[in-house]
Order: sequence, then C-alpha cells, then structure tokens
Amino acid sequence: MNHAGMDHGDMDHGDHGGMEDMCSMSMLFTWDTTNLCIVFRQWHIRSTPGLIFSLAAVVLLAMGYEALRALSRRFEASVDRRMSALPRSSHPDISKQGHLIKAVFYGVQTFYAFMLM
Repeated sequence: MNHAGMDHGDMDHGDHGGMEDMCSMSMLFTWDTTNLCIVFRQWHIRSTPGLIFSLAAVVLLAMGYEALRALSRRFEASVDRRMSALPRSSHPDISKQGHLIKAVFYGVQTFYAFMLM
C-alpha cells in the first residue's frame, strides 16, 4: 500500500500557543478559570482572584441595570404627573419629549440586557 498521500509527518500544525488564550465556551457552573471570558472577549479571566473580582463586577453591573430600570419607571411616573397637572394644550410638547426620553431609556436598557446575557 502506497502511503505517499497519507504521510502526516511533514504536516505543519502551526504553533498552538495562540489557542491557549481563546475564550472557553463552557456554560456550566465552574471554578475553572482557564480561558474564561465574561461579557466581552477582552474581559479574560486567568486566575481565581480574577474570577472572584469579575463575579463582583457582574453583580455591580446587574445592580446598575436594575437602578436604570427604577430610574426609567420614576421618569415615566414624573411625566404622567406633569401631564395630569398641566392644561391639555401643553400635553403634546410634554408627551413628545417624554416619549423621546423613554425611547432612549428603553434603548439603553435593551443594550444593557443583551450585554449581560
């Protein structure tokens, strides 16, 4: 049998050193910090203290998201109070401005939520 086309000894597999730093795709709960990335590819964890710090940072990010949602609800309630206190002729201006700001809040919240997923 001729093995001329099957000789793998000359194949260049390249340097695998670059593969070591790729993000792990494990979705299981783990304390393994090997190649673990959080939120962004640049947020690369390489040690247990880094993992603990990153978990605290994720909690702070989630708290920030909830604070943004609370701020958005308070703003909506404020717009509703202003609209009910003012005459009908002022409603279109307040309504347009309120809708624009609510849309910005919604966009930021949506981006934030997708980032945290």
